[in-house]
Amino acid sequence: MQVIQRMINGGGIGRRLTAALLTLCLALGLLPAAAQAAPYQQFKASAANATGRGGETVDVTVSLQPNRVPTITVYEGFRAYTLRVQYDPQVLKLKSDGIKDKTDAAHFESDTSVAGTVYVAADTFGIGTDGLITGTSDVFTLTFEVSKDAAPGTTNVVLDEGTYTYSVEPLEIQSYADAQVTIENDAPMAGSVAIDGTPSVGQTLTGKYAYADREGNAAGVSMYQWYAASDASGADKTAIEGATAMTLEPTDALLGKYLFFAVTPVAAGGATTGTAVLSAAVGPVDMARGTTTVGIGRVSGLQGATVDVPVTLTAASANVGSYGMKVAFDPAALEVTGIAGPGGELFDSGYDNEDGWLRAAWADLTGGDKALKVGDKLFTVTFKIKTDAAYGNYALKVADEADLRQFTVTDASAYETVKTLTAGGVEVYAPSTAQPDKEIIYVDVKDAGAASGGAVAKAQIERTKKADGTKSDKVVLTADQAKQTVASIIAAGSKMANIIIPDTKDEVSEVNVTVPKDAGQLIRDAKIGLGIVTDNVKVQIPAASLQDFTDELYFRFVPIKSEAGKQEAKARAEKDAAVKAAAGELGVTVVGRPMTIETNLQGREVTLVMPLKGVTLSQAELANLGIYVEHSDGTKELLHGKLVTYNSGVQGIEFKVNKFSTFTLVKTAGEAHEAYVQGYADGTFRPERTITRAEIAAILARTVTLPATTADIAYGDVASGYWAKNVISSVTTMGLMKGYADGTFGAEKPITRAELASLAAKLMDGTIAGGDAGKGFTDTAGTWAESAIKQVQSAGIIKGYEDGSFRPGKPVTRAEAVAIVNKLLGRSAAAALAAEAAAVSPWQDVPATHWAYGDILEASIAHGYTTSAEGAEQWISGN
Repeated sequence: MQVIQRMINGGGIGRRLTAALLTLCLALGLLPAAAQAAPYQQFKASAANATGRGGETVDVTVSLQPNRVPTITVYEGFRAYTLRVQYDPQVLKLKSDGIKDKTDAAHFESDTSVAGTVYVAADTFGIGTDGLITGTSDVFTLTFEVSKDAAPGTTNVVLDEGTYTYSVEPLEIQSYADAQVTIENDAPMAGSVAIDGTPSVGQTLTGKYAYADREGNAAGVSMYQWYAASDASGADKTAIEGATAMTLEPTDALLGKYLFFAVTPVAAGGATTGTAVLSAAVGPVDMARGTTTVGIGRVSGLQGATVDVPVTLTAASANVGSYGMKVAFDPAALEVTGIAGPGGELFDSGYDNEDGWLRAAWADLTGGDKALKVGDKLFTVTFKIKTDAAYGNYALKVADEADLRQFTVTDASAYETVKTLTAGGVEVYAPSTAQPDKEIIYVDVKDAGAASGGAVAKAQIERTKKADGTKSDKVVLTADQAKQTVASIIAAGSKMANIIIPDTKDEVSEVNVTVPKDAGQLIRDAKIGLGIVTDNVKVQIPAASLQDFTDELYFRFVPIKSEAGKQEAKARAEKDAAVKAAAGELGVTVVGRPMTIETNLQGREVTLVMPLKGVTLSQAELANLGIYVEHSDGTKELLHGKLVTYNSGVQGIEFKVNKFSTFTLVKTAGEAHEAYVQGYADGTFRPERTITRAEIAAILARTVTLPATTADIAYGDVASGYWAKNVISSVTTMGLMKGYADGTFGAEKPITRAELASLAAKLMDGTIAGGDAGKGFTDTAGTWAESAIKQVQSAGIIKGYEDGSFRPGKPVTRAEAVAIVNKLLGRSAAAALAAEAAAVSPWQDVPATHWAYGDILEASIAHGYTTSAEGAEQWISGN
C-alpha cells in the first residue's frame, strides 16, 4: 500500500488510473493471496566495493534501484535524484576529474566544497525514456587516489541524504548500501644491506642499505642493531648492547670478532614495519692502523768521500714501537761501512756490498716507553763513495714497499701501520764543482713588535755552496742566543722574535733552521712566539703553538726558483678541481715562487706570508690570488689569504696553516669560498646536533680576521693539548668571544641563541643592519643580550618563533649555525642550491628537502664562484 500511495501522490492520469485499478482489485479480492502478501523493493542507492594500494586509483560506482512490486512488475522509476557521499579524506583523495555521470543527464552538478563530502544532483536522463529511468542503473562514478600513507585495511564510502523524483515532488531514498574500499599495503623492504669502513678499534663503521616500499611510502625511523660473532657465519652472533645506530665504533671488547649490521625498515605510513635484514660479516676486528712516513736522506760527496745518510721518521699518527727496512743501493758506486741505530734498545743491521742491499731493524723492549717520535732518526748509514764511481745521483730506496720483509713499521702496540716511504740518494759530483769552504754570516734576531724591528740578538748562518752552484743555509738558534732574545723581548713587552735570514744575491736554494731543545724551552717558558723571515717566505709561530712542544724544532725551506720547477707546480695545480674552478676559462697562472716547507711542527697553527716580488697585478687580480697547497700527507686544498705588507715596497699574501707542504700562489679568475665546517667520517652532517662554543670558535677563526684587541686568557677548561686551544685564543684576542666568571670558556657547552646573537652583533659592527634596532621579543626584555638580539633581528640574521618568543637560552643546532654564519659572511645559500653540486647531497642525512640544505652546501663544500653585475653569486664548481 505504501508504494501505491507514493504513486498516487506522484500525480499523473496514468498513475491515478493505475492506482484506482489496484485499489479496486484489492477491494474486490481479485488478486491472489500470495500476490497480495508479496513484498516490494524499496528505492535503494548502492555503492560498489573497490580494492587498491597506496598511490593507486580506485573507482566507486553508485547505482540507483527504483521501487518495484515484484508480482505485477510495477516500477516507479525516477526523473531526478540528489545524493550525498561521504568518505575519509585522509585515506581517499578525490581526483580533480573524479566525478563522472553515467546517465547522460541533461543537468549534472556536484559540490566538493566540504572535505570528505560530495553532493551530486542530476535530472532528465538521456539513457531513459523521456528522461525517466525505470530500472536499476549506474548513475555516477567517483575516482579516488588512495593515500600513499594509508594503513592496510578497509575504509567506507557512505551514501545518505538522497532523494529521487518521479514526477514533481522529491521523495526520500529509503535504503542505502555503502561501499567498502579495501586497502592493500606491503611492508617496506631493505636491500643491499652492507657495512662501510675498516673493522678496527676506534674506527667508525657505517651500516648502509637501500630502502624500498611498493606503495612509495616515505621512509620513517628504521631500526638498527649490530651483532658480534666468533666467525663470519654468524652462527653464534649476539646483539651488541646499545649498538642501535647506523654507525658503530668498535671497542677493545670486540677485538677478533666478526660484525654484522641488521636493519628493520620502517615506513612513515602504510604498513610501517618490514622484516629485519642482516648484512654480510666484516672482520675480524683489529686495532686501528696508524700512519707513518719514513724519509731516506739525500747527501752529496766527492769520489772516495765518506757520507752519512740519515733515515728519519718524518711523520706519524702515533709513536713507533718497531721497524724493519731493506734498502737497495748501487754497489758500483757505493759501499756500506757502517749502520748506527737508536741506542739502548734491540737493534740489528747488516749489509751486502756485492748485491747492493742493507737492512736495519729495531724494537722498543720497554712496551712503549722509548717508542720513536716524529723527527727521530731510525738509523744512519755510512757510505764510502767509490773512487771510480760515475758522477750523478744514486737512489736509495726499498724495492717493494708492500713486502713486510722489506719494509715494516709498527706502532707502540705492535700493530702494522700504513706506511709511506720518501726515497733518498747520494749525489757524486766532480772535483771541479766541489763545494768551497763554508761561509759564516751573522744575522739579526729582531723584535717583531718594535716599530723599527730592532735587533735583540745575533744568530749564525753557515752558508755552504752546493754541487749545483746554489747555496744552502744552516741556522741554529743556540741557548745563549735564545736567552738573550727572550730577555730583550720581555723587557720590551713584545710577544714575537724574528730570525732574519737575508739572501741579497738570490743564491740560496734551501734554508735549514734548528731550535735545540734547551733554546726552545727558554722560548716556551717566556710565552713568546718565534718568526723566521727569509726573502721567499715569512713564518710566524705563535706562543700557543710552541707550548708543550718539547722536541728539537726544525724547518727546511726550499724555494722553487727554476722555470721548470714552476711549470711542474703549475701542472699539478691544473689537475686540482678547486683550482680549475677558481681559475675559470683563463687557466692557471703561477705567481711568484712556489715554496716547499718541511718541519716537525705539525698540527699546530702557524701564519705564513709569501712575498709578491716582481709581480705586477691589478688590485682586483691581487684580491683573487689563491694558495694551492699540496700537503705532505697527500691532501690538497686551495686557500685564500689577505694582502699584507711583506717588507718595504713589497706586498705579500698572509694565510694560516697547521701542516706543512708545497705552497704555490695561483691567479684565479673569480673568487673562492673555503669550506668552514665539516661532516663526520660516517658521511653524515648531523644538522640537528647542537654546536659547541669550541666549534663556533673554530668556524670564526677560519672565516674572520680582525686585529687583536684583547689579551689572551688561560681558561681553566682549555688544556694546552685541547684541539681548539688555538682557535679559542684567536677569537678571545679578537674580542669576539669570552669565557665565564668562573674562569672557564665552556668549550664543550652548546652555544645558545643569545650567545650567537651577541657574536653576530659584534661581527656586524653596524655594516649589515640598517635603520633602527628591532622591536625585540616577548622573552628578551631585560636579558643580558637584549640589545644584540634586537640588532640581529633588525638585520634579519636571526629570527624568532611564531609565538613571538626568541628563546635566548635554547642551544643552536649545526644547521642553524651555518645558516646564521652564511648571512653574516654574505655567502649565498641560493647560489648553492642552483649549483650543479646540489643535485646530489654530499651528506646522507641531509636530503635536498631539508630546510637548510643550501646553507649546509655553502658552508661545507669548497667552491669557486663568480659575481654578476647585479651582485648575484654563481658557483663555478665545488668539491
